Formats: sequence, C-alpha cells, structure tokens
Amino acid sequence: MKELDRFNRFRSRQYDRPAKEESRLADMRRFNKRSFDIGPLHRFPSGAPFLKVAISVLIILWLCNASVPLSEVPSAQERFIQWAQVQNERTIQNLPGNTPEPESEMAKIINFSQTEQQTEIQNEIEAQVQAEQKAGTSPETAETTTSFKEYAKGELEYHTDKMSVSIEQKKKDGLTYYVCDIQLTDVSQLRTAFAGDDFKSGIYEAVSSIAGRYSPVLAINADFCRYHRNGVIIRNGELLRKQNITKHHLMIVDENGDMSVLTNRTEKQGLVADRLMKSNTWQTFEFGPVLVENGEATTLPNSFYVNTHDGYNEPRTAVGQIGPLHYMVIVVDGRREGYSTGCSIPKLQELFMDEHVQFAFNLDGGGSTTLYFLGKVINMPSGGKERSVSDILMFMPNPVKE
Repeated sequence: MKELDRFNRFRSRQYDRPAKEESRLADMRRFNKRSFDIGPLHRFPSGAPFLKVAISVLIILWLCNASVPLSEVPSAQERFIQWAQVQNERTIQNLPGNTPEPESEMAKIINFSQTEQQTEIQNEIEAQVQAEQKAGTSPETAETTTSFKEYAKGELEYHTDKMSVSIEQKKKDGLTYYVCDIQLTDVSQLRTAFAGDDFKSGIYEAVSSIAGRYSPVLAINADFCRYHRNGVIIRNGELLRKQNITKHHLMIVDENGDMSVLTNRTEKQGLVADRLMKSNTWQTFEFGPVLVENGEATTLPNSFYVNTHDGYNEPRTAVGQIGPLHYMVIVVDGRREGYSTGCSIPKLQELFMDEHVQFAFNLDGGGSTTLYFLGKVINMPSGGKERSVSDILMFMPNPVKE
C-alpha cells in the first residue's frame, strides 16, 4: 500500500488523463450561469487570435468613421471665426434713429461734411509738405537719401583733469569705424555694469538703458557673459563665476589697469579664479580672440568661438591698451550697404596695428555692437536699433571714492 500511495502522488500519465474535449467541457460546466457563454476556442482555425484582433480593429475604425467624419471637422481658425461672428452679432447694436436714404437731404449733408473734413486734412498735409520742402527736409528727400551718421574730426571729444576722450570716425576699404582714445587717472574709472544692475537678474537691456543709470562718458557692449553662462567672471573686483573654459580667451585687467590675456585654460576648475582674486584682479572678460600682444599682431586661431577667417565681415567691438591707464576702443559698423560692410577679425587686428597699440582684445560684436558717448548712441547698430545685452564696459568721468 505504501508503494501505491507513493506512485499516486505523481501526475497521471498521458493515457490516464481524460480526453481533451471532455476536460474542457467539464471546466465550462463549472462556470456560473451568469457568465458569458464563450464558444470553444478550437472552432477557430489556425491564426485565430490575429484574425480576431484584425476584425476588431476594422470594426472600431468603421464605427469611428461612421460616427465622427474627421474630414469635415472645422479647423481651429474656422471655429474661431464662427465664434467671433456670433459674438459680433450679440455685441454690435444698431444706433438709435433711422438711417437716412441715399438720396435724401440728410444723406447729402452727411456726405458734404465728410468731404469737407477730408479736404481740410489734405490741405494740412500739403501745407506741411510745402513747409518741409522749403526747409530742405521733405519726406521725399528723407526717403531717397541716406541717414548715415557723419561726424567731423574734433566733434566727439571730452576733456577734464580726470579724464580725456577723443573719438574719430574713420572710413577705410568700404567700412566705417570709430577710434576712441581714452585716458584715465585711476583704474576704478574703468567699470562694468549689468542689465538689471545685478549679475543674476536674468534680464537684458540696451547699452544706452544700462549706461543711462550710471552716466559714463563712454560705454560699449562687453562680452555678453550671461549668455555663454561659463568662464571666469570678475567685475569691479568681485568674483561672480569661476568655471574654467577652453573655447574662449580670458582678458584680464589687473589692479593697476594693465590688460593681459590668458589663452591656456587647461587648469582645474577654480584655480584660475582663485589665483586672479589673490592678485586683486579688477575685471575679466570671456571672449576673444586676443588681437595684439606686446605691440605685435598675434597668430589667430584657426578654430575658435567666433569665425577668425579673412572675408567674414561683421560689426565689431574691441578694446585695447596704448600705455598705463591709456586705452583704445574700436567700434566697426556693419551690415549696411553704402555705409559700412563690417570687417573680419584679421581686418580688425590690422586696424589696431595701424593705431600702434600694445594690446587688443575682441569683444562681442554683430548686432550687439554699440558705442555710447555722453548720453547717446553715436554709431549705427546693424539691426536698426540697439540689441539688448547682459553687460557693458564703461569709462567713468571720476574715480570711485574709497
């Protein structure tokens, strides 16, 4: 008996099991009467699951197409127009009183009044045009002649015992540019400012808008440091960002106002910034490339953050140094046929070499290029108006009081 019990614990062999069909029918008899009566699966041919899914999908698509004609659903614009028409019908009301008949006396009076008003307006316009023609400033003259800015030599100057600025507008090889000679008495007169008056403000403003709050003698767009979001940023002696980066050159203004550049950026993060702060660095700018070092033209990189190849002409902004607290700014207008085409980086380098500077560095250009002098923009930004930027470089009339 024990041996038989041991064998009965195992599953029955194949020939001991009930027939497959009889087992399935027995299982179905155990279903509750309220259950759905599903036919035996063996009645479907081979591949039945796929066939059932395909038939179901076709039925669903047919029902959707029959109940919701998608091709006839109006677009969002058509629905808006229909809604607007309904709203207009609800809102617009007829004015009180009867509308005069076209040939009535009232209609003639109204038409005469409107014609009289139009005649008066036309006479005023003609009188204004005649007055402008006599003054030589007629609209026709303004449209057919250029409004390019022209400045005589000596027109743009500022001189005090604390500061001296001379700006000369020059023309060469189809471009118009401004050479700004600036002499200071203290490094604190070379200052920077941010849109929103805060490095972390996150907003952008025109150069004139930022400068208008500080009243510098001269201001230019700087390196748009908040746009590229990296690099070592020290402004007015304060460390604002210390990430090292390899794709820019770093211009340094030390505590004496002398300019230099750092092109090797392979040091670990933070080391460059810490070393510069220990040496009391006054300003840093992340852009480039460096154009002139020790009075000699540098070898321009073939691959850089900006295109450095000859023939790539754009508006440019750059700053350089002639001697102690003696600086030069060159602003090149561009993208304006008949006035200035802009220049390439090699051409910009050539312009600085013509001025015999000891150091020169390229800043942000293009639509950002702006030259602000004594309360107004004197160059012609390429976009027809100033581009909003994140930061500016300013030359102040007086040193900062300690």
